[in-house]
Amino acid sequence: MLPFDGPTWLAILDQYNQAIWPLHGVAALFVLVSIAMAFFSGRFAGRAIGLLMGVLWAWIGLTFFGGSLAPYHFAAHWLAGVFVAQGLMMVFALTVMGRGAFAWPGGWAGLLAVVLMFYAVVAYPLVGLALVDTSWSQLSYVGVAPGPTMLLTLGLLLLGYPRPPLILAIIPCLWALVTGYMAWELGMPLDYISAGLGIMAFVLLVVRRFRREERRLFR
Repeated sequence: MLPFDGPTWLAILDQYNQAIWPLHGVAALFVLVSIAMAFFSGRFAGRAIGLLMGVLWAWIGLTFFGGSLAPYHFAAHWLAGVFVAQGLMMVFALTVMGRGAFAWPGGWAGLLAVVLMFYAVVAYPLVGLALVDTSWSQLSYVGVAPGPTMLLTLGLLLLGYPRPPLILAIIPCLWALVTGYMAWELGMPLDYISAGLGIMAFVLLVVRRFRREERRLFR
């Protein structure tokens, strides 16, 4: 059971967004560069994406969980470590080891990747603004908040070529499950959308990773 309610969660986001402004613009630049490079195959793109996304995951761990959420949740520092670990894994696997390349896969994998990235970057805050009585400062933004960044990461991993690095999807998938739990506990049904999309993406990543007849399945 969460030690805070829905209004408190929105107040935490409000405090956090106001404290880090205008770094949202820097995060948005990192995100857009990562998306653009994901559509170009080659290991340089993978190295750049690993570095940019690694920085964003580590930032969220240190500043959101380790800072803004820490006074409200007993496990905030543990969650901070998990997000920093995800960032370090992305840098090590993609940037240092160069074990990831990206290309447009087409089919269902490509379609879901586009949906995830669009929802993370554009729809996540706009849907919340349109359907929930919240201000701009109480919304979750990609690159600085865990929910949309989780979706973006899974969307990028769906573009992994020839097979996605599945280990990098484990923590994002776990956060999708946490998002679903928080949606239930805090009475925020819109978050069921991001939780469902995250789980769908992980399932598809598993299928793509282990299925030899991937082309037949998704084209």
